[in-house]
Amino acid sequence: MTRRNLVLTGSAVLAGLLVAAWPLGAPAAPAAPITGTIVSASPSAVVVSTDQGQKSFKVASNTNVIMRAPATMADITKGEWIGVDAKKGAAGDLTAVSISIFPSDKVRQGQWTMASGDTMTNAQVTETVSGVSGHTILLTYEGGTAKIAVPQDASIHRLTFSSLSALKPQMHATVRGKPNGDGTWTAQSIVVDSPGAGH
Repeated sequence: MTRRNLVLTGSAVLAGLLVAAWPLGAPAAPAAPITGTIVSASPSAVVVSTDQGQKSFKVASNTNVIMRAPATMADITKGEWIGVDAKKGAAGDLTAVSISIFPSDKVRQGQWTMASGDTMTNAQVTETVSGVSGHTILLTYEGGTAKIAVPQDASIHRLTFSSLSALKPQMHATVRGKPNGDGTWTAQSIVVDSPGAGH
C-alpha cells in the first residue's frame, strides 16, 4: 500500500466516524465511503467522479463539510481531541499511520479494530513524549487509555468545519452517505483537502 493510499484510507475511516461525531446522536447504519474528485457542488447536491463513474449525493442542513490541512506533532497538544489510525504489532503495541486533530470534543470516543486490521482510536491527548525517531502519545477516552508510538513519517492533519460553498471542482473528496429509499443518496459527511494542501 502506498503512502497516498494510507492517507486516503485514513480519510475514509474518519469520514465514517465523523458521521457519529458531528452532530451527536444515533447514526444510521454505516455505509462504505465514496472517494473521488468533485465534479460539481451546489446547495442541493454534490457530484463526485470515482473509478466506478459519477455519483451524486443530495446535501442536507446536517451534512458535515470538513476541511483537512497538514499539521505536525507540534500542533498536537495536551487536551486536543484526535483520531489515530494505527498498526498493531505482535505484542499489541500500536504505531500511528495517520492522525487527525478534531475541531471539537464532540467526537465518538473509543477504540475500534477496522476491516484492514488497523486500530482506530478517538481520544483526548493527555501527554506527548519526544523520542529519538518520533514521539509517543498517551490518550484517554471513555472506558480506556492508549499509548501509541508516532513515527516521523506518520501523516498528521487538522480537521476544521467548513461549508458547502468551499467545495470546488477537482477537489479530492471522501463522502459518507446514506440511502434515501428511492435510489438516491444524501451526504452525511464530506472530507476534502484544504486548497493548496495536496494529498
